[in-house]
Amino acid sequence: MATFTKFYETAPVLLDELVQFEADIAEFVAGKIDPVKFKAIRVAHGVYEQRQPHTYMIRIRCAACGITPAQLIRCAEIGQKYGSGEVHFTTRSEVQVHDVLIENVMTVIRELLEVGLSTRGGGGNTIRNILTSPDSGISSEEVFDVDPYAMALSTRMVNEEDSWNLPRKFKIAFSHNAQDTAYTQSTCLGYLAKIQDGQKGFEVYCAGGMGAKPMVGHLLFDFIPDTKAYHVTRALKTMFDKHGNRRNRYANRLKFLWKKLERDEFVRLFHEEYDKIKDDESLNLVLAGLPNEAKDPGIAVETVSGPDFETWKTRYVVAQKQPGLASIKLPLVLGDLLSDEARAICDFLALFGDNTIRCDRAQNMRIRNIPAKYLGNLYTIIFGMKHHLAKHAPFIGNMINCTGAQTCKLGICLPRGLSTAIRDRLINSDLDLDQIDDLRVNMSGCPNTCGMHHIADVGFFGKVGRKDGDMYPAYNVLAGARIGIPGQTEYAQKVDEISAKDIPTFMHDLLQDYIPKKAKYESFNAYLDTEGRALIKSLCDQFRDVPSFAQNPEYYTDWGAKKKLSLDELGTAECSAGMFDMIEVDEKSIKTHRKALEVDGADVASELYQILFAASRMLLVTRGLDSKTDEQVFEHFGKHFIEANFINAKFRDVVTLAKLGLKPELPKYKDLILELADAVIALYKSMDDSLKFRSTEAPAAEAASTLVEKDFRGVACPMNFVKTKLVLDTLNSGQQLKILLDDGEPIQNVPNSVALEGHKVLSKTQSGPHWEVVIEKK
Repeated sequence: MATFTKFYETAPVLLDELVQFEADIAEFVAGKIDPVKFKAIRVAHGVYEQRQPHTYMIRIRCAACGITPAQLIRCAEIGQKYGSGEVHFTTRSEVQVHDVLIENVMTVIRELLEVGLSTRGGGGNTIRNILTSPDSGISSEEVFDVDPYAMALSTRMVNEEDSWNLPRKFKIAFSHNAQDTAYTQSTCLGYLAKIQDGQKGFEVYCAGGMGAKPMVGHLLFDFIPDTKAYHVTRALKTMFDKHGNRRNRYANRLKFLWKKLERDEFVRLFHEEYDKIKDDESLNLVLAGLPNEAKDPGIAVETVSGPDFETWKTRYVVAQKQPGLASIKLPLVLGDLLSDEARAICDFLALFGDNTIRCDRAQNMRIRNIPAKYLGNLYTIIFGMKHHLAKHAPFIGNMINCTGAQTCKLGICLPRGLSTAIRDRLINSDLDLDQIDDLRVNMSGCPNTCGMHHIADVGFFGKVGRKDGDMYPAYNVLAGARIGIPGQTEYAQKVDEISAKDIPTFMHDLLQDYIPKKAKYESFNAYLDTEGRALIKSLCDQFRDVPSFAQNPEYYTDWGAKKKLSLDELGTAECSAGMFDMIEVDEKSIKTHRKALEVDGADVASELYQILFAASRMLLVTRGLDSKTDEQVFEHFGKHFIEANFINAKFRDVVTLAKLGLKPELPKYKDLILELADAVIALYKSMDDSLKFRSTEAPAAEAASTLVEKDFRGVACPMNFVKTKLVLDTLNSGQQLKILLDDGEPIQNVPNSVALEGHKVLSKTQSGPHWEVVIEKK
């Protein structure tokens, strides 16, 4: 059977791991294995827990973005039998099956194995899916076909035992020309095809990445012969394995190692490994790709004509460099391909061989190696499907979104719902969207970059907004990524922020301005630099004043959600992301009211009160405090920040004035209030990842011999996690803490988050409607 990567045939140790994984699942179902330990095991097998209780997402590797028709049919059958009834195409150029129950996970993995597919390495600290340009091997503009290198490297990597226990995930990409459609500067290791003096080779970049702390990749080699691709990969992997940070999962990607070591030391350590193997020709990759060639099945040719057919060909059909063959993009709705429709199209594609499908990073399906005379047949099949976007301009299908909080436990917002809302707004407008088929609009539900917002022309990533104490879904707005010039990649930069509900109108108004002017600008970036960035700011200002919950409750429920946004809805590992959003709301409020003070006729007393209130509330969340009234805000701030010596005692009296509601007295203390605001912001900037501040008085540690007990029943996420962290900060290493938590989200989230901090969860015992959790401080 043809396949893009040989996993279990060449790495039989993985079969033994499957047997063990099956045993681990049985123990988990029986409650005999710690959930944190089981999480590490299942993630390594590409099995991720979804937000819906007891359901799992299965990630399926597709080396070089490729999957055969028979393999995709099997994925569709699995989705129909055990999942959500569809196959999901991802921004990592692989496929997923969602909503699988834990008792069916091993059945799914074994059925995938039967057709040569693997989930191993779909997650975990290992070599992830190796990507290529989606039209590699068929483009007339490519330097050379890079698919065979990705396939051979994938097969080689899975055979190496040290590939499976790296400090963190390790991502690799190959681009076939300078347009860099695999984004080689946005990944751990990137190879850009190049020919020098008649020799095939690569320009090599390393230590790039997106995520919450993006870094553009750095040039490692201006040129290496193509025979050295494995040697470079092996050396960098070994160097990362030896020197990567295994203690902090939030700072252990390769990019953080570069930042820590800086260029000279990083390169020295790399060459320490590379020089050992660079001349060993026995390590050269053995290249073997699937041929891009014509295969005529001899079926009846369907003759299709008319303007709709011609429009479709103009938008989605490209002639391959192989004479007589065509490549076709099938734009999917949110990356989803319904199971029955997958079978219909794959039955047809199977007639033309195994090498007919690629998964692209825009979550669409790329079809290749189809004789041009059969385009009418394919058109009939596609337009017989109900769930596709092929009748719309390419821009609509090119919008990228991650799954967000709909399935992901890390999500804050729902970008799938937002993408749908934008699509509906634009396709019902009179905008000529065919003019912007190359414009990238990408959305992520949180600061992580599954939706690739950093490499967008216009990007969004989810955050928490707040109005009068009520939280609403919002997004940061980014713009201006520059991709496609080797060595000059630039990520999109934040311009402003906006409520989720206003984004469809924002996008319409932005494009309404840009499209008529497009011809006069060399690029969208040129438009941004001249006037577009100012327009984005102006539009965000226009939508700045979010209505209160009483005025319009719809603003407080995300696109596609059924209830108001709340802290309880935030996922396990993203409690901190939501917390920082809440802090930044108050920081922004301070800046806004300071500006308002400068306006002639300003209500000075009211503006100073708002500054004092925002400064007092800003950091309460870091102490696990959820104040319900203004009076409580000032009281908690005085007790937990002034009396704790985090903030100077000279501010005590003015805070007391605000607590007593004596606003008319505040103008006398204008300078002092502004100084207090500056002091709070400075304290925030000094806060480390453990929520600790630099203070004049460190909290005293509990006696090491005592078991500390805290009752956090009735405390919602993420406050219960913050409170737990704060108690642990007062303990000595090895000391134990027992906490009481409610059933449901608290017991699911807090122990896992504590374990991710490096502490040991010794036991979890249910006692009626609550749980007792015993933790040992690291």
